[in-house]
Formats: sequence, C-alpha cells, structure tokens
Amino acid sequence: LLGGGSSLFHLDLNPEKRVLPDGRVIVGKDVTLRAPKSCFWAEDLYTTRFLSATNDEIERFLFGAIDNTGSLAVRTLIDNDLPRLYRLFWKFFEYLDAQKLRTPKGLDWIRARYPKLSQLQLMLEMQHLRQMHCTMWIEAVREIVSAEESEVKFILTDHPVTIYNPACPPEAVLCRYPDDPLIALKGSQTIFPLDLNHCLILTNLEYARQPTQCELLTNRTNARHFGQTISRFDTIIRTRKLKPEDVIAINYILKARARRFVAASSREWLYPERTIQ
Repeated sequence: LLGGGSSLFHLDLNPEKRVLPDGRVIVGKDVTLRAPKSCFWAEDLYTTRFLSATNDEIERFLFGAIDNTGSLAVRTLIDNDLPRLYRLFWKFFEYLDAQKLRTPKGLDWIRARYPKLSQLQLMLEMQHLRQMHCTMWIEAVREIVSAEESEVKFILTDHPVTIYNPACPPEAVLCRYPDDPLIALKGSQTIFPLDLNHCLILTNLEYARQPTQCELLTNRTNARHFGQTISRFDTIIRTRKLKPEDVIAINYILKARARRFVAASSREWLYPERTIQ
C-alpha cells in the first residue's frame, strides 16, 4: 500500500563497502529507486534444507495466506469497513504479529534467546511464537492517525512493527539490537504504518488514561502472551489529523528502530533527523 505501486526511495543505513587492491574503499550507494516489492527482500530467509533438498513451504503456504488476508484486513481498517472488519479483526493482529517476528530483526531476536537453534528449529520456533502479542494488542487502545493534511507522509522500514516507549531512548539497554521495549510495559506503544496517510498506534490502557502519571517501565495489568480475551472491534479512534512535524516525529521513531533499510515516496522523508530536535 505504501507508494501506491510506484517506485520508492530506498535507503541503506549500512551500505556495503569494498576495499580495492590499492587500499581505496568504495562505498555503495545508500539511496536507490526500487519497486515496493524489492525494498525489503532477503534470499532464503525462511528456507530450510535437508541434505541437498530445499523447502520453501513456510513462505508459500504459511506467510502467503497470512499476507493475503492481512493486506485485505489493512485495507478494511483504512476504509473503516465495519462488516468486513468484524470478520478480519483477529486476522489483522495475526498478520501484525507475523510482521514483527518474520523480519531479519525479529528472527535475530529469537536467535538471541535460543542461540543454538538450527535454521529448521528457528522456523519452528517462529511459528510457535508468531501470535504471542495478539492478546495484549487486542486489549490496547486503538487509534489510526492521519497524515492526509500533511505534506510529509509515513515511511516504511525493514522492521515495520515498531515498539516505542518514551522512557527508552535509542541508547537504552531495552533498545539494544535486536531488542525492543517489551509490549507488556505500560508505556510501550506499537506503531504500524498502514499506508502513506494512515498509521495505527496501539497504546496500553493505563498509559492512555494517565499518560503523565504512569510508570512507563512497569508491566501493565494482566500482561500475558497467548491468553484469551474479548474486545470490541468498532472502537478505533480516528479523529487525529497530524501536522508535518508530528509525522516527522513518528518517522524518526520508525527509522530509529529499523534494522538496515528504510523506504519512502520522497527522498526528503528518509531523513527525519534533519528536522526533528
């Protein structure tokens, strides 16, 4: 949805370097124009091997189905199509959780906790964990903010589900790669751009109610993974229209939590740090 199918400006935060025989260092281009589907692509990320045989069924059958339903759920959220959202509500959060764990950064997060996993074991663990955040997200306060009145739009990164906690600056221990602030913390918010003009923000209820009095680094009430819950699907706040400086602030957070790649419809949007204080 980002870019409407046109080419995007693609920023490599760590472009490849090549040392020539004479000692000179050649640095690759940091910004290129790419089609949206080629911006965040990695070879054999989910492929498993047995002897000489390779298997890509995880990509074709698991994520293929999740992506197809997820893209429909995203469009339904943007359009506020409540009858369809009723059917796709859970599917959207399943897609959101997959988008958090299936990325290179997400897989590195799993490896950091299970450092001896083989590729096959890593894929099995990813499938086991891929719905671990859905319960707490469904219980959160849901808001879709709009950039329709701003000339600056939302960017996209190679780790699209961004966790932000105002008590955790980029140099904080909880933000050291591949970690993010825990979703269970009261002050943690989940930020997920839906398209150029719409961004979903999920906020824990206690923080939404008392943002200035909340202990940001303590666990929210009844924080849990994989638990059953109940929620209304039609209580999404949609009233906030962002100014350019607000969109830039969100883009700054998105870029700070990226692994290596960022994409945007405008080259200037790739550098929110040039504007924000």
